[in-house]
Amino acid sequence: MQSYCNSLASYSRLKTREVKIGQLLLGNGHPIRVQTMTTTDTMDTQATVAQCIRCIEAGAEMVRITAPSKKEAENLLQIKNELRKRGYETPLIA
Repeated sequence: MQSYCNSLASYSRLKTREVKIGQLLLGNGHPIRVQTMTTTDTMDTQATVAQCIRCIEAGAEMVRITAPSKKEAENLLQIKNELRKRGYETPLIA
């Protein structure tokens, strides 16, 4: 049986395809990316925008926002527009 981890002291990354999310490149030797998820109510646009900005300024390269229903999914546009208006181009993931 082959182990998924040959050594605990060293590692090697698997070859993967390059994927572009917004302007961010993933896979194919690009750096490992930092993603986080908001904990605010998605319908509270200002609180979600503020939390996204804190996450981005702390180093998050992608921000996940929950959208469990159609109304939250529709509000993602407001959140995105407010972030873009403030100069943040970080990819949002739902």
